[in-house]
Amino acid sequence: MEFLKFIIIYSLLTISIIGYGLIFSKKFTRYNNFKHENISIGYVGLFGIFFSVIISYSSNLFFPHNNLHNFIFILLGIFFFLSFHNELKKKLISKYFLFSYIISLFAIFYFKSHDDFSYYHFSLINNITENKIEFGISHFDIAFNHVSSLFYFHSLFKTLFTNGYYYQIGQLSIVIFVNTILLENIFKKNSSKSLNVSFFLNIFLLIFINIFFYRLAEHGTDRSAQILFFLAFILIINLIEENKKKKNTFELLIIIFSLIISIKSFYILYSVLFLLIYFKFFKVKDTFEIFSVFPVTYLGLLTIFLMIISNIAASGCILYPISFTCFDSFFWGFGKDKVVGAMQWYEIWSKAGATPNYRVDDFDEYLRNFNWISNWVDKYFFNKFFDFFLGVVFSIIVLGLCFWPKNISFKNFKKYFPIYFLLILLLIEWFLNHPALRYGGFVLVFIIMTFPFAVLLTNQKFTYKKKFFQIKLLLLIIFVVFSARNVNRLINEYNVYNYNLLKNPYYLIDSNFYTMQKAKKYFFKDPSKCKKNNSLHKIKCKKILNYNFYYNSKN
Repeated sequence: MEFLKFIIIYSLLTISIIGYGLIFSKKFTRYNNFKHENISIGYVGLFGIFFSVIISYSSNLFFPHNNLHNFIFILLGIFFFLSFHNELKKKLISKYFLFSYIISLFAIFYFKSHDDFSYYHFSLINNITENKIEFGISHFDIAFNHVSSLFYFHSLFKTLFTNGYYYQIGQLSIVIFVNTILLENIFKKNSSKSLNVSFFLNIFLLIFINIFFYRLAEHGTDRSAQILFFLAFILIINLIEENKKKKNTFELLIIIFSLIISIKSFYILYSVLFLLIYFKFFKVKDTFEIFSVFPVTYLGLLTIFLMIISNIAASGCILYPISFTCFDSFFWGFGKDKVVGAMQWYEIWSKAGATPNYRVDDFDEYLRNFNWISNWVDKYFFNKFFDFFLGVVFSIIVLGLCFWPKNISFKNFKKYFPIYFLLILLLIEWFLNHPALRYGGFVLVFIIMTFPFAVLLTNQKFTYKKKFFQIKLLLLIIFVVFSARNVNRLINEYNVYNYNLLKNPYYLIDSNFYTMQKAKKYFFKDPSKCKKNNSLHKIKCKKILNYNFYYNSKN
């Protein structure tokens, strides 16, 4: 009974997300010709996530996302879906979406979440459902500085019926909708053409999502942003291949990059790829015409502006943990000196100078003059990084066996060189400052390794018709591996945790999720106690215009 209930609620929430994507597509984008045969429910679904994020950010400025708020939100999404369903009929729910949805059921069930979910993700989401935006929550724990639009997105789905058990739907929705887009690209757009670079990148992204990122519980926020960045890269390659100023594609890029940055503000650095492709087709003097040519840019900027507000509210920084964006003049702020220390800690951690059971004695000396490299190579490169590297090599070999190149030719690579060179620069920045795969390394390494091979295969002039069997075989391998790895994971979780998804399909929520910080619990449990003289563990609280402000008593 619980299993069936879980599936029904999961399906209704997915329909609601699509409903918001439909209304957004119709009212705000060029992608609104629903009579067109090639409408992609995958992109519509991403629009739904994007629009929901805007709604969530905006409404939390004034209201907590309580049961009533969220119930109305979900019902409106379902209403939008039903309103457009009659108009779209079979064009909307494609077989590629249905397949992506059904295969996702292998991933959505798990018992143990990743460590950050239990550490602070759940608490932040829960706080959004209980309170409108609050200022200075980072004083309860440094982790509360890490704000993501996925937290706001998930906060929309807590009701009396869902409780806190659907906070994985954001990551899974991205997987479902991107898988749908990739399958549509492979089977619908290449049926009468030679296989181009974009085709092989679509295959590689399917491998990236479903084999390397098969375990949903580990996605957090980083992997969702990296998946979307890979998709954006494919769209950019499409523009280069066709050498056309396709306005629909630019609009998609604006939405996707805005969503990426809101999920993980660090990835604002990666938007330089958008600037490169934009100025390939538009003159610098016409920069501000982007607002008239692509009105959705206003919504992209609104999303980033709302993200900045949430960052400032939490930490007093525009982009935490970049210290020069922090303001000591904000009394609720975390403090610029503390942010500098936090940034050093993140760098130490990413450079293998600290683990749960180990840390170097002298942080400054460790980071000076590349002293960290030998330890990073020993503790990280020959463990996580090398395993990933071998996995990418194996993926290339498998693709090579399915599409055996008759000659070695990298003809036409020159036209992709500027974008490829920019990826290498981003990889160098990654290695010098935060060389952990979770901080953008997965996608940069994967694309840089596979892209030349995609160009090589393109130069073989393979046709869709002649390679149809190999295409189907390769996709079968990808999704069989995805399913098998998740089934094996579920068996292990049953053996270790006695997790029986048929009886109790929900992930673990224990008391530590709520009582992680006793001081936090004191304030978050009853915001009405927020008065000028209340303090606990050196944290004080006061109300300004009926908003809660937490600050350090030493300030």
